[in-house]
Parts: sequence; structure tokens; C-alpha cells
Amino acid sequence: MTTDFEKAHEFTAKWEGGYVNHPADKGGPTNLGVTQAVWESWCRERGLPVKPMRALTLPDVLPLYEARYWPAASGLPWPLSGVAYDIAVNHGPGNLRLMLGSVPGTGTPAERAMRLIDAREQFFRNIVKARPSQEAFLKGWLNRVAAQRDWLDEQAVQPAVPRVFLRDMAGKNVLWDGKPTIYNGTRLTLYPDGALQLERE
Repeated sequence: MTTDFEKAHEFTAKWEGGYVNHPADKGGPTNLGVTQAVWESWCRERGLPVKPMRALTLPDVLPLYEARYWPAASGLPWPLSGVAYDIAVNHGPGNLRLMLGSVPGTGTPAERAMRLIDAREQFFRNIVKARPSQEAFLKGWLNRVAAQRDWLDEQAVQPAVPRVFLRDMAGKNVLWDGKPTIYNGTRLTLYPDGALQLERE
């Protein structure tokens, strides 16, 4: 079953592309969203060989993302945690905490998430105001903000998977992932509107 971290990273991965080394980017060489300084620090901490930046793959960096950025968001309810995670990756956990502190903590998780996205947009604009040389990146940053608002809207309309437990071959109860399956001669089907249908084979 897909974890909240995996669901959150699906969005983030679309925006943390391949290898780049833009002269105006203070982060220096970056691959899959991981800067060279962060990657080298991660490898040193774990006694790992420092793989060249251009050679990094998603399996290389996913443990880093989960260990360094997901904890800053994991205690929040979904989909607020998904929005917070992308911000932690893009701006750092410290800036995420500042943004969370700047928005009201009332309302549904989706409402809080939308206010957090608004705070993120202002954060981007403040960067350009303070450092005009960053203007070259503003359009891309705002595209990411707009995409995150669309993503949040999609989360609001997705039906929840019914909490159905099935007994596996070892006799353990396992939470059903919502995918069509046949269990004890009964076909279980979850429709897009969230309705669960049971049909005897």
C-alpha cells in the first residue's frame, strides 16, 4: 500500500528534475533535487562512497529525502503533510517551520494546506525582492505553486479507500489496498466514487 511519504514524493519528484548547475543558483550542482553539499554530507554521515552528482538515481536519494525532509511534515494530517513535505524539500525544514508558524492553525487540513501554499508563494516573491538576480527563477517557482494548488484540489476529491482487512496465507490480517481482487470466492471492486462492490464468483 502506498505510504503518505510515497504519495507526497510523487508530486515532489516531478519538480526535482535531473542534473543542473545553473550559474545563478547558489546551491551549485544539483541532481534529483539534492545539492552537492547535502549529498556529500549524507554520504559522510553514513560512511558511503560519494557517488558523482551526475550519476545519482532515485533509489540513491529516496532514503535521504525520507530521513531529512519527511520528518518535518509527517506529524501533520494529510494532505497538509504532502504540501509541507514539498516545501521542506524545496526550502528546508527550518523555512517550513517559519511558514507553518505564519499561518493560522485552524480549519480542515486542506484549508490549512492552501494557506501554507499562499505563504510559500509570498516566500518566493520575498526572495526576488531581496535578491533581484533570482528573478530568472520566479516563473518556474510560481508554476510549482500553481501545480501544488491543483494537486491539493485533486486530493480533496479522491475517495478514501474503505478500511477492509483480508486474511493472508499466514493467517494475518492485511489492510486491503483498494485494487480489484478475489477473496474467498468474492470479487472486491472499488469504484471511483468510493463505492465498494462485492460479487460472488
